[in-house]
Amino acid sequence: MPDIKIQCFTPDSRSYEIERLAHAHPWSLSVFCQSHGPAYYNRQLVVDEETVGYIICQQVLDELTIFNIAIDPKHQGQGFSHYLMQDTLNYAANNGMLVFLEVRASNTPAISLYQTYGFRELAKRADYYKTRNGYEDALVMKWQSEQN
Repeated sequence: MPDIKIQCFTPDSRSYEIERLAHAHPWSLSVFCQSHGPAYYNRQLVVDEETVGYIICQQVLDELTIFNIAIDPKHQGQGFSHYLMQDTLNYAANNGMLVFLEVRASNTPAISLYQTYGFRELAKRADYYKTRNGYEDALVMKWQSEQN
């Protein structure tokens, strides 16, 4: 049985390697490393002493926005994203927060993950994300705890 830990983290050049490998259009190193501070809820998933993923969120009043979630490609498909999602949604529920995120309309695995946790589509942003051949839509999704 693997040793699994979820802990706070500050984005750095080491964790940026996961960002670069996991996303076709990764954030810049500068933006990634600046995504921390008192308004952020950032967590990393460590399995057997190896960081395999992270989630970066920003909190404004009673709202939490998931900006970025990534699992190292060599660890994808093993359910590790569920640990990060459950941790984040527990935090939001315990603090009476709504949770928002944006996702590429073509990212069906991520959309399925979010729907599993009760996220619902709120809006669509046309031509929001850059692609190799132009742009694609973003879906804006919202989660609300049953406790709220």
